[in-house]
Amino acid sequence: MSDYEKICGIISSITGMPAEAIQRDPASLAERIDSLDMTEIILEVEEEFDLIVEDEDQIRTIDDILHRVEAQIA
Repeated sequence: MSDYEKICGIISSITGMPAEAIQRDPASLAERIDSLDMTEIILEVEEEFDLIVEDEDQIRTIDDILHRVEAQIA
């Protein structure tokens, strides 16, 4: 499973949105979820990848999360 798929799975488990729908239309999470969900998503991502996501208030898309994860893993 790729990092992208893991992140989509986390988002799906928190929001109830199907992972497939998230993957097809990843444009803007900020428009589809509230700040509490975003905080939960970030906490789960941090736990899953054992890292700290910086500047979480600037995250708007799945790619924003993925870039931060990949930058710290690399």
